[in-house]
Amino acid sequence: MVYIKKVDIFGFKSFGFRTTTVNFEQGLVSISGPNGSGKSNILDAIIFAMGENKARVMRQPNLRSLIHDIDGNRHGPKLTRVKVQFDNSDRKIPVDSDMVTVTREMNDKGESEYYLESKKINRNRILDIFDMADAGLNQLNAVQQGTVTRISEMTNEEKRKTLEDLVGLSYFDEKKAESEKTLNQADQRLEVAMAKMGEVKKQIDELEIERNLKMRHELIGHELDRFRAIEATGKLREIRSEKAVKEEKQSNDSSETARLEKLQSELRSEIDKIEKEKSAFSTKLDAFQQAKSDIDMELSTEQGKFNDADSQIKTSKKRLAGIESRLPDITNELEKISQNQGQVDSELEEVKRSIQKLNGIKNVIDEKIETNDSKIKSVLDSQSELAAKKNTVDKKIQDLKDELHNAVIAKSQAASHKNTIENKINDNTRRHEIIDNELINLKRSSGTLSQAISDKHSRDIELKISNFSKKREKIESDIAELELILDKSSKAGHRYNEKIKLIKDVMHEDYTISQLRTDAKKLGIVGFVYQVLSWNKQYERAVLAACADWIKAAIVPDFETLVSLAQVARNRKLPKLKIIPLNAIPEFRMKMPKTPGLLGVLSDYVKCDREYLPIARFLFGNIILAQTGKDAHQLSKTGYKAVSVNGEFFESKTNAVTIDINSKISKLTKIISQSSTVDGLLQTITLLRNHVQKKKSNLRKIEQKQRSLMKQLQVSETERGNASHSHSTLESQIKSRTNMLDKLSQRIFELKTQEKHLHPRIIQISSSIESLEQRISLVKQNYSDTEQTSIANKLSFLNEKKSSLNTEKSTILKQLSEAEASISVVEDRKKLRKSALLQEQTSMSKEKTELESIITKAQTEVDESGEKLTKLRDKEQELISTSGTSVSTLSEFDKQLSERNNKERTITNDINKIALELDGLKRDLAEIKNGESSLIKILNLFDLDESIEIFDVGSSIDILEKEQNSLAASLNTIAPKRYVEISTGYRSMSSRKNELEGERNALVSFIESIEKDKRQTFLDAFDTVDKEIREIFTKMNGGNAWLELENEDDVFNSGINYFIQFQNKPKRESTSISGGEKTLAAVVFVLALQKLKPSPFYLFDEIDAHLDGPNSESLSRIVEERSKGSQFLMVSLKDTVVEKAKLIYGVYPKNGVSHVVTYKDKRAPAITT
Repeated sequence: MVYIKKVDIFGFKSFGFRTTTVNFEQGLVSISGPNGSGKSNILDAIIFAMGENKARVMRQPNLRSLIHDIDGNRHGPKLTRVKVQFDNSDRKIPVDSDMVTVTREMNDKGESEYYLESKKINRNRILDIFDMADAGLNQLNAVQQGTVTRISEMTNEEKRKTLEDLVGLSYFDEKKAESEKTLNQADQRLEVAMAKMGEVKKQIDELEIERNLKMRHELIGHELDRFRAIEATGKLREIRSEKAVKEEKQSNDSSETARLEKLQSELRSEIDKIEKEKSAFSTKLDAFQQAKSDIDMELSTEQGKFNDADSQIKTSKKRLAGIESRLPDITNELEKISQNQGQVDSELEEVKRSIQKLNGIKNVIDEKIETNDSKIKSVLDSQSELAAKKNTVDKKIQDLKDELHNAVIAKSQAASHKNTIENKINDNTRRHEIIDNELINLKRSSGTLSQAISDKHSRDIELKISNFSKKREKIESDIAELELILDKSSKAGHRYNEKIKLIKDVMHEDYTISQLRTDAKKLGIVGFVYQVLSWNKQYERAVLAACADWIKAAIVPDFETLVSLAQVARNRKLPKLKIIPLNAIPEFRMKMPKTPGLLGVLSDYVKCDREYLPIARFLFGNIILAQTGKDAHQLSKTGYKAVSVNGEFFESKTNAVTIDINSKISKLTKIISQSSTVDGLLQTITLLRNHVQKKKSNLRKIEQKQRSLMKQLQVSETERGNASHSHSTLESQIKSRTNMLDKLSQRIFELKTQEKHLHPRIIQISSSIESLEQRISLVKQNYSDTEQTSIANKLSFLNEKKSSLNTEKSTILKQLSEAEASISVVEDRKKLRKSALLQEQTSMSKEKTELESIITKAQTEVDESGEKLTKLRDKEQELISTSGTSVSTLSEFDKQLSERNNKERTITNDINKIALELDGLKRDLAEIKNGESSLIKILNLFDLDESIEIFDVGSSIDILEKEQNSLAASLNTIAPKRYVEISTGYRSMSSRKNELEGERNALVSFIESIEKDKRQTFLDAFDTVDKEIREIFTKMNGGNAWLELENEDDVFNSGINYFIQFQNKPKRESTSISGGEKTLAAVVFVLALQKLKPSPFYLFDEIDAHLDGPNSESLSRIVEERSKGSQFLMVSLKDTVVEKAKLIYGVYPKNGVSHVVTYKDKRAPAITT
C-alpha cells in the first residue's frame, strides 16, 4: 500500500528557512497544536508538493504568498521547497523503487520546478503518476477546513452531480453523444436514400411510357418490313427482266471485243516487223554519222588552230604597225616638250573651263534634289494618313501581343516555379540522405552503448524480475478478476439479464476484436460469430454457456484466408484468436436420443442467415438442449454434450460443470449461469474464495523473491548509470533525427504534389500561347497593306533617287576639288610627261623585237594547218556522196509505220469504248444482282416465296411510316435498357434503404443500452453510498441516515435527498438540521463517498471541529478502523483522535516560525524537530 513516509519542509508558509522533517507511519497520524501554530500547513505542504496550483486551496491569495516571510528582509534567495517521500513497496506508483520522492521548489516569482528522485519532471507527469496509483488528490481524500461545510450546504442536484463525477458517468455521455452523432448521420443517409428513391420512382414511371412507345415503334418497323417484302417481290420480277437484256448486250460486246483484239494483234505484228527493218538501217546510218562526226571534229580542231595562228599574226602585225608609227611620234613629242613651253598655259585654261562646266552641272543637280524633296514630303503626308488608319489594327495586334507576352511570362514563371520545386526536392532529398546516414551512425553508436549497458548478470536478474513481474501481474489480474466475479456473483438473481447484456458489451469491446474490426474487410473477415448469430432471450444462458470463447471467433470464407489472418494476429501479437473457415466446416447432423425432458438440438434454437447455418451447426449441432440441469446431467452420462435452459453445461460422460477461469465470458456468464438457485451460487463463491486465497499466497512468495532480486539489481544498475545516461542522450538524438526525417519526407511529398499540379498548368499556358499566336497571324493576314506597300515603294524609290543625286553631287564636288587642286600640279606635268615618253620609247623597242619573232613562228603553224584542212575536206566530200539515198529510205519506213499506227489507234479506241460499255454493264449487273440478293433476303426474312401474290402496299407503308416518324421525333431509343437498369438500381436502393433502417434501429438500440448501463452504474454507486451512510451513521450515534432519489424515473434530471433521523427524533432533510448536525451529516457523506473510490491515504484538516464529544469519538473509531487499509493524516484538536492515533505530532509557534514536536509513544516525552 502506498503511504506518505516523510515530508521535508523548507520556507513554506509558517515554516522558516530551515528544513523541518516530519516522519509518518501507516495508520492514523494525529497533528495538533494551538490555533495559528501552522499545523494545517503540514497538509498544505503535502498538497503543494503533489502539484496543487490553486493558491486559495492552500488558503493564500497567490502562489508567491506561500513562501515564508515573502515581504521580509531575508538575505539570500527567497524560495520554498517541499519534499515528500512515499512508500512504494507494492509498486503501485509506476517507479521501480521501494521509496519514491517527489520534490517541488518555487521561487519568489511563483515559478515552480518538480523533481522525481532528483530528476526534473513536469507537473502533468507528476499528476499522471499519482493517478495511476489511485493516489491523486481530490476533495474526498484531501478534506480541508471548510470542505465539510461546503458539502453540508450542497443542493440535492449537487449531491447527484458529485456522485456522477466520482463514478465517471461522463464516459457514457460521451459514448451516447458519439452514437447520437452517428444516428443523425444515419438519419441523413436514410433521408437522402428515401429522396433518391422518390426521384428514381418518378424516372421509372416516365421510362415505362417511353419503353412502351419504343416497343410500338419496333412493332411498326416489323410490319413495314413485311409490306416492303411484298413490294420487293414486284421489284424482283422487274429487276430479273432488266438483267436478261443487259446480259445479252454484254455477250455481244464481248464478241466484238475479241474480233477487234485479233485485228489489233495482226497490225502490231506488222509494226514490229517494219520497226526491226528500220532499226537495222538506222544502225548502218549511225556508223556513217559517227565517221562524219569524227571528221567534223578533226576539221573543227584544225580550223581552230589555223584561226588562232592567223589571228595571232594579224594582231602582232597590227601592234607592230602601231609601235612603228608611235616611235616617231614619241621622238617628235620629246622634241616639242623641250621646244613648246606655252602648252602648259593652254592646259591651265582647259582646267578652268572644266571647273566652270562642273559648277553648272552642280546647280542642275541641286534643282533636281529640291524637286525630289518636295515629292518625298507629299508621299510622307500620304503615309501619315495611312498610318492613322493602321493604328486600330496595330492596337489590336499589340493587345494580343501583350496577352501573348503575359502568357509567356506566366509560362516562364510556372516553369521557374517548377524548377524551384525540383531544386527544393533535390535539396530535401540530399538532406534526407545526409540525416539518414547520420541516423544510421547514431543507431550504430546506440547499439554499441546498448552492448556496453547490457550486463549479462543484470540482464539475468532483470529477466527473472520481469518473469516474476509477469507472474505477479497475471496473479494480480486473476485475483482482481476473481474478486470482481465474487462481487458480481453476490448480486441478487434478479439482475441476471442486465449482467448478461453487460457481458455482450464487454465482449464487443474485446481487444482482439477491436484490433481486427477496423480492417475486417481488408483482412477477408466476413464477420464475428456474435454478429451473425442471434437467439431468443429465454435461451441466452444456454447459448452463452455452450459456446464459450467461440462467441468471439472470426469468420472467414476459406482456409487460405484463415492462414493469412492467423499470420496477421501473430505479427500484431494479439491474444488468442479463434477462426472459422466457412468452406471447411464439416456437414453433420446428430440423431436425437429418445429421452424425456429434451427440447432438441441447440443449433435449432439459434437464428442466422442461410449462409451461416454451417456455423450454427458446427458450434451447437452436437449439443442437446435440456429443460433442467438434472436432465442435461443424465444425458451427458450417455455420451452427449448437454446444456440446460438455465445455462448448466455438461461435457459428455462427466459429472462436473466446466468452468474456464481464464475466459471473460466464462467468468461473467458461465458462473452466473451455472445455477439458477442461490445455493448453487454460494457453492461457486466458496470455491472461488479458496482459489483466490491460494493465488494470494503465491503472490506473496513471488513478491519476496522480487525484493531480493531488486537489491541485487540496484548494485548492478549503479555501475551502468553513466553508460545509460549516454545511451539516453543518443536515443534523444535518434528520436530528433527520426522526426526530422519524417518532416523531410512529408515536405518532399508536398513538393512533388505541387510539381504534379504545375505540369497541367504549363500545358494550359502553352496552349493559350499557341492560340494567341494564331490570332495575331490571322489579324495580320486580314489586314491589307497593298497601299502601304505602294507608298513605301514610292518613298523608297524617291529616297534612292535622292541618294543617287546626292552621290552624283558628291562626285561633282569631288571633281571640282580635284580640278582646283590640279592647277597647282600642271607645271610639274611637263617633267613627268618627258620621263613617261622616254620609258614608253624603251618599252616599245623591246616589244617590237618580240612581235617580229612571234609572227615568224605563227606563220609556220598557219601553213601546216592549211595542208591538214585540205585533206579532211576531201574525205568529207567522199562520205557525203555515199549517203545520198539514206534520207529517202528512212522516210519510207516512217510512212509505213505511220499508216499502221493510225489503224492500231482506231482499233484501240473502239476496244476502249466497248470496254467502258462492258464496265457499265458489269456494274449494272452487279447492282442488279445485289438488289436481287437483297430482295431475296427480305423475302427469306419473312419466309415468303417469290410466287406470292403481290398487291399495292404503298398506301399502307405511307400510313405506317407517318406513325413511325411521329414516334421517332420523341423516341428514347435506350428507354428499355434504362428501364431495366434503373429498376434494378431501384431494387438495390430499396435493399440499401432496408440496411440503413437496420443500422438506424441498431444505433437506437445501442443508445438505449448506453442509457441503461449509465443508469445501472449510477444506481450501483448510489446503493453503495446509501449502504455506507446507513452503516456509518448508525455506528456514530445509533440513529438512521439514508439516501433517496427524488425521481426514480428520471434520475439524471433530479436530485438526491439525504435524510437524517436521530434517535427518538423524526426524519429530516440534511439541509434543514442544525449546524453541528449538518457537520455530522456531511462527514458521514464524505466517508461514504470515500468507500466508493478508496485512496491509499487521506488528509483531514479539522473535519471534526464542529462535532460534539460523542460524535467526535465515533468518528475517531471509524477512522481508526479504516486506517488499517489506508493512511490517515488528521489535523484535530479532539482528544479522542489523539488517543486513537499511532503517531502524534504537536505544532507550536516560536518567533513567527512553526516548530514540530513528535511523540513516538503517548507516554514518552516530546521530541522537537
